[in-house]
Amino acid sequence: MKRQITRAEILDLVKAIRAEVPGICLRTTLIAGFPGETLEDVEDVKRFLEEVRFDRVGVFTYSHEEGTSAYALEDNIPAEEKERRAQDIMETQQEISLEKNQEKVGKVFRVIVDKKESGRYLARTEFDSVEVDNEVIINTDRKLKPGEFVNVKITKAFDYDLEGELV
Repeated sequence: MKRQITRAEILDLVKAIRAEVPGICLRTTLIAGFPGETLEDVEDVKRFLEEVRFDRVGVFTYSHEEGTSAYALEDNIPAEEKERRAQDIMETQQEISLEKNQEKVGKVFRVIVDKKESGRYLARTEFDSVEVDNEVIINTDRKLKPGEFVNVKITKAFDYDLEGELV
């Protein structure tokens, strides 16, 4: 995939970034089912995720598209298998995400309110993209406005979401 950096260099870079910017949120996006990918490659990616412990990970399946460098490679992995591999990788990340979210319980975050839905407010921290990443669920009788910033103490952690109360 034309990466210009080794695994060891990535690990060193992540370590240096985290040392320089404590509390940083690191994310990455991965491809499952790239031509020539083996099941051992998938296991290696899962081990890599466990070692690096990214805060956010997205996985999409390889798409054989004209005009890309990989188009010359044989798209030799069936679509169903690509999906299975992507799901397998995300299951590893799901466990990491839950652990990282559990570390947030009891802490206060400044969040931006996105909307009210089903009687509760949905917000996100500075680390989260709208409609992509974790949401912070706020149950309150106080009227909040989309775009408003509020402080929330996290009371519960889920795989990909948090729940909290206004402080």
